[in-house]
Amino acid sequence: MLVDFMKISTVDYPKKIAATCFFGGCNFSCPFCYNSQLVNFKGSFMDDSIFFEYLDKRKGIVDAVCITGGEPTLNEEYLTEFIKKIKNRSLLVKLDTNGSRSEVLKRLLDAGLLDYVAMDVKAPLEKYPQITGFSDVDKIKKSVEILKNSNIDYEFRTTVNKNLHTVEDILNIARLLKDSRLYVIKPYKYTPEVLDEKISGNKDLEMEYLQEIYNRAKQEGIDNIKIGGKV
Repeated sequence: MLVDFMKISTVDYPKKIAATCFFGGCNFSCPFCYNSQLVNFKGSFMDDSIFFEYLDKRKGIVDAVCITGGEPTLNEEYLTEFIKKIKNRSLLVKLDTNGSRSEVLKRLLDAGLLDYVAMDVKAPLEKYPQITGFSDVDKIKKSVEILKNSNIDYEFRTTVNKNLHTVEDILNIARLLKDSRLYVIKPYKYTPEVLDEKISGNKDLEMEYLQEIYNRAKQEGIDNIKIGGKV
């Protein structure tokens, strides 16, 4: 459910001016998560009428809404109604998701409620339990296939943390996603808000590490890989 929102973003939805909504609660516990305050959210949720009043005042200025978290798909009923209110205002909707609830993703797509999806692939599948605390990797694989077979814009992305990911780990993800539209690798950027500094470290990832991954992927013919900024 809605915790807060950013009034204007020029980076969350490609080539669009967006408002970004933050949903509380997550079923992953990634140590490098910089939205740690949303993972085990214990505060009060926002009355979403405040957000929709804002959208109505910014009609013609805001093109889209990005919904992120936390993991927004954990409360399907609320999320579905929230998106419908956005679509009723003729705005585009982008969903950021960890892909753990493939059935929710499919229903939202089948209902025509999503225009763009960014799915975080946190680790090679065999490392999901270790890195995320989530073990049902079949759900992750299913979400990947759902997006690959969809007609909407989408991207897969990985925040790369040298303490947790080897070069080969990220290459294994890239191989899994080779025939997708876009795979973005992004550097871990330390903030004091990360979930577990002892595991994830307190230093930004060197861009040379990403460049090595990128170069090796290109050598293998993986052409959809791109180096991006902070997630």
